[in-house]
Amino acid sequence: MNLRRLLLCIASLLAACQLLRAEVLKGRVVDAETREPLSGAPVQIKDVIPDFCTMETMLAADSAGVFHYETSAGNIITITAKYFGYHDKSVKRIGIGGNDTIDIGEIPLKPSDILMKEVTITARAKRFTMRGDTVVFNPEAFGDVEDGDRLIKLVEKLPGVSIKDGKLLWNGEPLKMMMNGQDALSQDMMLNLLPVEAVDKIKAYDRTSELQDRTGVADGREEHVLDVVVKPGFMEKFVSEVEAKAYAGREYAAELKSTKISDDNPFMLYARVADDPQKVMMMTMGSQASSQGSMPIRQQMGALGYRHAWTPDHKTYRRSRWDITAGANHSDETNESWEHRQVFLPGTTPTLSQSDSRDYAHNLTVPLDFASYLNLGTQNTLWINANVSYVRDRKENTRRQETSETEGEMALVNTSDYQSVNREEKMEMRAEATLTHHFKGGSVSANIGANYEQGEAEGSSVAEYRYLLSGENTTDRQTFSAPNHDLTSRLALSLDKAFGKNWMTSATWRTAYENKYRDEERRRNEILDTENSTYRKDGNWVNSLTLDANGKVGALTIHPWLELKHRHERTTYRRAALDTLAGRNLLLVRPELELHYRFKSQMGLKGTVSYNNMPADMIDCIGFTDNTNPLYVVMGNPNLKTAHTLDAKLLYTMMLVKHCQSLSVAANYSKTYDPIGTVMHYNSLTGGYRVQKRNVRGGWLWGGKVAYDRDLTDNLQLSNTVQGDYHRSFGIMTLVDDATGLTYNRQSQTSLTEELTLKYDCGPWYADTRHRFSWRHYTYTDAGQLVNNLYRYRAEVNGSYKLNHWKFSLEPRYILDRGYASRYMNGGQFLLNARINFTFLKNRAELELSANDLLDQEKWYAEEITATSHAENWDKSLGRYVSLTFTYRFDPKANKK
Repeated sequence: MNLRRLLLCIASLLAACQLLRAEVLKGRVVDAETREPLSGAPVQIKDVIPDFCTMETMLAADSAGVFHYETSAGNIITITAKYFGYHDKSVKRIGIGGNDTIDIGEIPLKPSDILMKEVTITARAKRFTMRGDTVVFNPEAFGDVEDGDRLIKLVEKLPGVSIKDGKLLWNGEPLKMMMNGQDALSQDMMLNLLPVEAVDKIKAYDRTSELQDRTGVADGREEHVLDVVVKPGFMEKFVSEVEAKAYAGREYAAELKSTKISDDNPFMLYARVADDPQKVMMMTMGSQASSQGSMPIRQQMGALGYRHAWTPDHKTYRRSRWDITAGANHSDETNESWEHRQVFLPGTTPTLSQSDSRDYAHNLTVPLDFASYLNLGTQNTLWINANVSYVRDRKENTRRQETSETEGEMALVNTSDYQSVNREEKMEMRAEATLTHHFKGGSVSANIGANYEQGEAEGSSVAEYRYLLSGENTTDRQTFSAPNHDLTSRLALSLDKAFGKNWMTSATWRTAYENKYRDEERRRNEILDTENSTYRKDGNWVNSLTLDANGKVGALTIHPWLELKHRHERTTYRRAALDTLAGRNLLLVRPELELHYRFKSQMGLKGTVSYNNMPADMIDCIGFTDNTNPLYVVMGNPNLKTAHTLDAKLLYTMMLVKHCQSLSVAANYSKTYDPIGTVMHYNSLTGGYRVQKRNVRGGWLWGGKVAYDRDLTDNLQLSNTVQGDYHRSFGIMTLVDDATGLTYNRQSQTSLTEELTLKYDCGPWYADTRHRFSWRHYTYTDAGQLVNNLYRYRAEVNGSYKLNHWKFSLEPRYILDRGYASRYMNGGQFLLNARINFTFLKNRAELELSANDLLDQEKWYAEEITATSHAENWDKSLGRYVSLTFTYRFDPKANKK
């Protein structure tokens, strides 16, 4: 018995000696398909000391899927990773000794086929499932989507995903598109060209940064990603579409889109010739910009792009690539608009200004874009971006305006007619490069860049002013020419360093020099206008230090951020007798704190508090007077101060596979200190205004939002969003004639919005109905302003029925507005759109007969309400029209296995 105890003691001492030369094995458990971490995955360790004993240990991976285990030289280690719904996987290692941390890499677990089959055979396939922190959408579970349909039709149906102003959002936050785990082509090309038939699955997840991927320590730089997995049989093939549209009037549109679906050598071709309300401003390999207006825009545009991507011999975060895009864009745009503006006077009814404008804009832009990402070995990466653009603009404007005093009987004070023609020609150049070196536990990077713009602007105008109270009429003819240039050069150095397993810190120093020049010579009635001819040269030197940290304490992520910025500004400014060299030094402080608590997969709470500074343009701080428009004279203010804001946000998000539920709850608070407002001085004899920017009293805003989405049945989905806020702000009442005393008017605004959507999809029938109600309530301390209640109700139904190759769609909408000053903006609109679609040639060709606004009631208008004024404006629109569109899709067929 004593001998056995002695042997055990000796073995223990030997084991202790081995541990003195212990090493740490580090691994990461991930999903084999998404490469996303499997948080909390159980890891079983079998540690065999040869010819002595076997030890077994159970670990749990952290939120990044990472685990650590300490072992000794000569030990045989078997690591088995597990996760519910996945196949187990084991790897073996032999301890080599030493004090280093050995990274054994990723342990990818494949989803269990049995589990997936069990899900599939139960009734209708679920719209999405969750694998770790990744949401996987099943395209086949979304009805009313068939071969020939484009990706956008599917993306619009994804729970938690929305499209606002042409941008993708995930629970209200920016969303980036990727394809097969790599940076995709432009969002527009992906959404509107990729056929649903080619999509295997769509994954939504938070993509970690390259620094976190290398170190395993979170740095808080995640981005929301919508990753489209394309079926292998559709890769390395062209997808193209041609569309020709003819309107009942003179409008038309023709468009060609073509791209090669490839991970290595994607190719893009885009061309558009049109005279319709859509305008495409930019199209490159990685981005796009477009808008939808109310009037036709004549446009001729083309873009050609190519990308080459390759995988280096070593492991990388992203593949190396370079891409280039060349194009040309020409457009002619016309617009007519009207404005109804009330400017409140203290204790009495407001003045009323009514104006109508007609605008014409001609633009020619010829851009060349280059972008690249290069892996320079295992530790170094290089970003290079460059752009060269030639731009030529011509703008014409015609405006008629009249001002009245509304106290008692409406009395006309002045009228004006104004015409102008402005031209500008310029060359823009931009270049930027970032070199990053990664080392164990961090990285260091250097960024250098420059922007240069040189051009010349010129213009002429003629205006007639009639002052009815004095009987004076004047004609004002003006011309100007203004050569200008703008040069900005910048340099930045960054250091990122991990401290331990859970803390990442970074520091960035940036310096930039800005040199701007504009020499504007103005002539009035062919005589040099020294009062308004200006020379301005700015030389600004900006230095900033940014300190950033990201730490994890269990399920809590803490992300503090601080920026210290110093601006040294010098402006040489000449105007009439004013010849000054102005300068100032500003120290701006911007702190921010973000806390993110993750309860479990796809369920978390995020809170953010930030403080910001908004300095005024230094030119507004110079005592100048600009009377180029005698009815609206602008003055500088040497006493103008920097404005400040405090913002706080709280967001809770949740997604559940049961009933495919998505919930987000948000609350926000904002307070403004010394905001910069416009103070107006009214001349009752001429009806003109003298305006000056001043710091006014600060206000605040409380807001909240709840969004919920779920399946009610297999064929019926519900989504509802409720949003409300309470806002208080202040403005200085308009000064009249010789008045000097300032009177504040407090505006309190309460708003409430609810939007309810029901979608029904069963066989050939599809319908979705949306109801949106909004209410805004305004109160003021000034007795001359009435309480305003603005109401808007919008109801619409999109219904369709399919019969073989035919599809019949009807889209009735009803809009009701109440509370506006203008009768044009009050009342109801009943809008009716209808479409008939016929597909043929194996669903590749489609004819669409579309009728828009059959009852000719659509209006385009908006409003702006402040404590000192109330403006309502509306635009002329194309209105009722009928169009016939022919579309042909050159969709490839999948390769046969």
